[in-house]
Amino acid sequence: MRTSYIDRLVNTLQDGGLDAMLICPSEELAFFAGFSPIMCERFQGLFIKQDGRMFYFCNLLTGDEVRHAAGGRFPVYTWSDNESMTQCIGKIFDAEELSGKTIGLNSTAQAFNILDISAATGARFQNGVGVLEEARIIKTEEELRCLRRAAAIADDGFRAVLPLIRPGMTEGDVRNLLTDKMEKLGGTDAGALVASGPNAGFPHYCSYDRILQKGDGIIMDFGCIVDGLHSDISRTVFLGPVSQRQRYLYHLLLKAQEAAVEAAVEGAWIPDIDAAARKVLDEAGYGHTSITRVGHGIGYMTHEAPCINALNRRKLQRGMCFSIEPGIYLPGDLGIRIEDIVAINLEGQREVLNRAPKNMIVLDV
Repeated sequence: MRTSYIDRLVNTLQDGGLDAMLICPSEELAFFAGFSPIMCERFQGLFIKQDGRMFYFCNLLTGDEVRHAAGGRFPVYTWSDNESMTQCIGKIFDAEELSGKTIGLNSTAQAFNILDISAATGARFQNGVGVLEEARIIKTEEELRCLRRAAAIADDGFRAVLPLIRPGMTEGDVRNLLTDKMEKLGGTDAGALVASGPNAGFPHYCSYDRILQKGDGIIMDFGCIVDGLHSDISRTVFLGPVSQRQRYLYHLLLKAQEAAVEAAVEGAWIPDIDAAARKVLDEAGYGHTSITRVGHGIGYMTHEAPCINALNRRKLQRGMCFSIEPGIYLPGDLGIRIEDIVAINLEGQREVLNRAPKNMIVLDV
């Protein structure tokens, strides 16, 4: 249980007018409570109230597991498959003084359960993801140390795998090389997206069976975890020979990415960071190809606050950590993405955590 973060969350609940927060099994529950059971259609979750008291509600089949994980830190209430979940939680809400109150929801709360609970208890539920993110948006020096280490492992994995990439391999082969290397270097739960040739035009491409060919551009988006903190980096490399068009677009995107990195300083208005990358692409007539946000926060989840886009009307603060990753995406044709993790460290300096080369890499095959 991360007591200091629970305290931050409780303070944020009080400021935001929420009577409680519900955190269902997820990375968020693992972060705040130190455990996260398997989630199915049966409702379960941790309730954290405005006064700091907590309780867990789950089906009987999960009850002993949760009690063991909770270690007596809070009560665990259960219901069985032969009982009405809503009737049981209604009694608990009355006892815990949550009936008719306003409760925030985390990212994995299931709508069909929440609607039934609301109807049975009169509780009002609202999006609480931003509140949960705010409680951990500012990283400590120890957290920044882990983020640096996770980034270094990803960098070293990339350097080690580059000489092994050849035509005839599949995207899955490259993915496996990357994840295996990061785990051998000390990262855990390593993951990678590898999109080659025309597949690279899909930002979140999720298959791995295409065979690499000469002339391909290959997006590799990968990372690992160190002590709960994530890394996330993207590099695009090419199997020679490359065309003049590929070379032009790569250097255009690199210019856009570096412009956004330069704009990311303490006190920077976040929409200006997004605009810095888009201005470069717009002026070259490729603004329409950058269809995603310019970056996302990172920490105990791969994607968390602060979001780096035109809608996030806030300034960068010390302790914030985020990606800068504009892209050029032409579906069925080609795609290019360059991503670094950037932190505003506790001295107020911009710190680019990734050191892997960003110059255009053409593999001699």
